[in-house]
Amino acid sequence: MEILGYILAALVGISLGLIGSGGSILTVPILVYVMGVNPVLATAYSLFIVGSTALVGGIQNALLKKVDFKTVLIFGIPSIAA
Repeated sequence: MEILGYILAALVGISLGLIGSGGSILTVPILVYVMGVNPVLATAYSLFIVGSTALVGGIQNALLKKVDFKTVLIFGIPSIAA
């Protein structure tokens, strides 16, 4: 069952990477129903998994000069504040 969970997690990562959607909506059910993690703990794990993946992708794109930091400031600061 654990291998199925890893395969499903990889498929979620690939599909969400292609369409740019939020990963928590699919990560939590995989952690709860396939991997057998407690739902409250799965929510926290999901936040860490999706957040760290987004951070790595953001850093990679910043290093490749694909990030418009002016736009990041315009949208990022109000998002953090909200």
